[in-house]
Amino acid sequence: MNGTVRRGLAIIAIPSLLVACSGSGPTAGPISTTVKEWSITLSSTNIKAGDVTFDIKNDGDNDHEFVVVRTDLAGDALPVTDTGEVDEAGAGIEAIGELEDILVGTTDGELTLTLTPGKYVAFCNVNADDNVHYQKGMHLEFTVN
Repeated sequence: MNGTVRRGLAIIAIPSLLVACSGSGPTAGPISTTVKEWSITLSSTNIKAGDVTFDIKNDGDNDHEFVVVRTDLAGDALPVTDTGEVDEAGAGIEAIGELEDILVGTTDGELTLTLTPGKYVAFCNVNADDNVHYQKGMHLEFTVN
């Protein structure tokens, strides 16, 4: 294959490669967030570093909260207190921020945090009527790049 043909093929291939790669990067905010029994969902779990706004909706039947910590621990392996809530000052986690008292039916909760690259876990740390939301599975790991 001569040099002209190779250059022509490269010119054709580069735009296709750029389009294919453009959708795989981290998402900039705002991040749509839903809390409900017994889950947390984010519109993306690969988030761009910087100021990130979580738009939080409580789609459940109980009040919740949204807590974010930076950690290398798995979401289901955070340090807990004797009563089962996450120890937000525990070893291996760095508390970043939280929005408390997300009432049933709330659709306008908003939390803006400055996030640096790393691994994070979002969770609900409510313990009501011996119902520990974290223990019921209300936690989600996400990455910031």
